[in-house]
Amino acid sequence: MKKISTKKLVFCVGIAALLIVLPLVLNTAFSHHVMTMMCIWALLGMGWNIIGGYAGQISNGHAIYYAFGAYANAMLLQWFSLPPWLAIWVGCLFSAAIAFLIGKGLLRFHGHVFAIATMAVAECARLVFINTKAIGGATGVYIFNSKLDSLLYMQFSNTRTYVYLYVVIVFLVLMFVRWLDKTKFCYYLRAINGNETAAESAGINAAHYKLLAYMLSAVIVSFAGALYMQFMLYTDPSMILTSNISMMIVLVTVMGGVGTVYGPIIGAIVLTFISEYTRVYLSRFGGLDMVIYGLLVILIVLFIPDGLISVPHRIRAYIARKGGKGKEAPAK
Repeated sequence: MKKISTKKLVFCVGIAALLIVLPLVLNTAFSHHVMTMMCIWALLGMGWNIIGGYAGQISNGHAIYYAFGAYANAMLLQWFSLPPWLAIWVGCLFSAAIAFLIGKGLLRFHGHVFAIATMAVAECARLVFINTKAIGGATGVYIFNSKLDSLLYMQFSNTRTYVYLYVVIVFLVLMFVRWLDKTKFCYYLRAINGNETAAESAGINAAHYKLLAYMLSAVIVSFAGALYMQFMLYTDPSMILTSNISMMIVLVTVMGGVGTVYGPIIGAIVLTFISEYTRVYLSRFGGLDMVIYGLLVILIVLFIPDGLISVPHRIRAYIARKGGKGKEAPAK
């Protein structure tokens, strides 16, 4: 068994202590909202990263699985009084089935064609959701009920409870992704991403592994959608099933670092912090919040193309270059 170094152990303990103390120190509903949304976006980024980062299939329609997870959770509660602890998994299975059907048809395409096709499917789903009265239509669904048991139905009055619960869930999913990153499955996906023809020549069934990656990605994103529903207790198609949401899911991963384990979490923290605080403090200036938010995102993507996760490496490389120049012998 591999031993954990003292440095890593101290770092992990420090992070754990920070996660425990932060919701206590920043004890406001808005701060808890921001931290909870960071967790949800981290899950969305980790989910999309499996198909978009490892397999290289850029899906611009993952909002469809976000919505399926949220609506499955809500409708199973309304129709059958099914607790979210069970409804979440039903939604994940449903999303996996839908992803199988969509993936079978669309994963034969590559590049921008696949990206546009997934966007079109998500837009068609949005129109279906808006015009289906059985699931609330354009009005949406509201699931709060003060008579329900708060623990069984995950409807907590204290917003700090959501933060702690969702942090634990993100940690568990992160451990799963970290394990998955070292498996044969992800090595195959990287090979497909690098050169699909060469990967198939080596005996890798590219269509099979891309479909599995797409389904797994949909399951994690659906899980995030269910958690979003439980936190907000209301949603409608214009909130959760738009092209903006699909683009944000992609952007979270790109900003943090595509194809990395921790990149989506870093991207989620930074992106959520920027978007939420600019929305609250600058929205009164006629859209200035969106201008600053968009400008910051563009600068990060342009000047740090490998994602924020590459910043420490860039700093070390810069220091090494400076140190190397300083040690150069003077010219004769």
